[in-house]
Amino acid sequence: MRELLKSKARRIELLMALLLFIIEGLLYLTFRSTELNMFRLYEHAGPWVESLRSWGDTISLPQWVRFSLPDGLWLLSYLLLVDAIWNGLNKVSAIWYFIIPCVAFGSELAQLFWGFTGTYDVMDLVCYSAAVLTTIVVIALKNYIRKYISNSDEETD
Repeated sequence: MRELLKSKARRIELLMALLLFIIEGLLYLTFRSTELNMFRLYEHAGPWVESLRSWGDTISLPQWVRFSLPDGLWLLSYLLLVDAIWNGLNKVSAIWYFIIPCVAFGSELAQLFWGFTGTYDVMDLVCYSAAVLTTIVVIALKNYIRKYISNSDEETD
């Protein structure tokens, strides 16, 4: 039962990471400035990007959803992917868990204090924090469920 749970949990995490990455990408493509370097990749993508952007012009979303939420979703997607790959914290996985969040927070703070390229936005920090906290909750729930299932397995033996 425990191995089945581990396998299902990993698949769910991988699917969640992929779904969040797709949502983040669609938000970026729909609402962000075409001056960003990433749009050079889509110059030859055909009319679907322009259609998506035209549709996005008809939608009124808060600024934080357009500009900060995609970054938080990307970070959450990354962290869930790391957890699905490493399946827990150890000396090696700690590097992968912490490096990108540190870069994310660090780059935002660098924009504020040292004038790095980009625009400082406190909502970016809020979304990054929400991504980290959500990951902690997901991992805690997985561990709790594993422990519960493990105890149930021992009781039925």
